[in-house]
Amino acid sequence: MENVKTNALAASYRADLLYYIERAKLGKCPPHWQAYCFGEIADAKGTDNYPADGDALLAELRRLVDTVPQITNRDENVAEIATYRGRMLFYFDRDYYTLAELVHLPGKDKYSACVYIDADGSSSDRTAYAKNIAVQVDEWRRQNDIPFDKSTIAARPADTDGGEFDTMDEALRYLYTCLNFPDSVLC
Repeated sequence: MENVKTNALAASYRADLLYYIERAKLGKCPPHWQAYCFGEIADAKGTDNYPADGDALLAELRRLVDTVPQITNRDENVAEIATYRGRMLFYFDRDYYTLAELVHLPGKDKYSACVYIDADGSSSDRTAYAKNIAVQVDEWRRQNDIPFDKSTIAARPADTDGGEFDTMDEALRYLYTCLNFPDSVLC
C-alpha cells in the first residue's frame, strides 16, 4: 500500500512539473509556484517520491523561468479573480507563505479578506511581517481615501470570523485583527 502512495506522489509531482513548464513557456509561472517546484518537489530528490525524470524537468523549468519573463504572484491572483468578475482591492505578498488580500466579490457587493503568515519564520519575524503588511494596508487606505476606525479591531482573533463580509469595514477589521495576532493565521 505504501508503494502505491509513493508512486502516486511521484506521478503527482511529475504532472505538476509538466504543467508548470507549459505555464512557464507562456510566462505564467508565478514565484509561488516556482517556490513549490524548486522547494517541495526538488527536496524529494533521493526519495521514491521524486519523479524518475525530475532532474530534467526541473532543469527545463529553471531554463524557462530564467529566460522567459514570468507573471508575479499578484498578477496571477488579479487575473484569477477577474475571471470570476471580482476585483482585487489590496494585495501584498512577501513569499509563498506570507500574504494578505482584500477582494470585492462579483455580483454580491461583498468582500473577501485573507491573511497567511509563514509558520516557519521565527516569532519575531512573524510579528515584523504582520506589521509590514499593516503599514501597506494603511498606505493603500490613505491612497484610496478609505476611512477605518482602528478602535474596532477585535481584542482577540476568536472575536472575528474570516471569509465573506458584507462591508469593507468588516473585511478591514478582519485583516487588521489577523495582523495584530499573526500566530492565528499561520500556514
